[in-house]
Amino acid sequence: MHNIEQIPENQRDKLVATGQIVSGIKTGLISTTPLGSCVAVIAYEKNAKIGGIAHIMLPGKSPNENKLEENKYAENAIENLLLELNHKGASKIKTEICLVGGANVLKRENDTIADSLIISILEIVKQKELNIKKTSLGGYERRTAKLNLNTGTVTYTIGDKTEEELFNFL
Repeated sequence: MHNIEQIPENQRDKLVATGQIVSGIKTGLISTTPLGSCVAVIAYEKNAKIGGIAHIMLPGKSPNENKLEENKYAENAIENLLLELNHKGASKIKTEICLVGGANVLKRENDTIADSLIISILEIVKQKELNIKKTSLGGYERRTAKLNLNTGTVTYTIGDKTEEELFNFL
């Protein structure tokens, strides 16, 4: 698995860019770069305070074996995020998720990439029997998302609006 990073013990904050997964335990803040049509899958296991974010760009599964690009795709990224959290000690059964992003920021009438990505992620989440706690999806404005590993709080922005809480896993 490539494009997976951990928050080092001496670093509190980490940015997750398109096609990346960032995870951590107990301390630190994971923030996405701006999400246009991309969707952030934010996963957290509250008993162990283990969490991570996958910044996903494309629906489905990677069509090739290019490990550097695989986390751009929904199926690969979600699977790799769950494996990474499990490797850190998270229980899949207790891991819950939030979803943020998937906007048609270019406001093109026939642009279906965001909708296709959302549908793909929702299907994968259902297959994996993951518990979605809250979402902020669709529309026409970019978003950002943050996960505070210590407090279990997910915050987000829409466009230029003030950051607000989406969900608290604890």
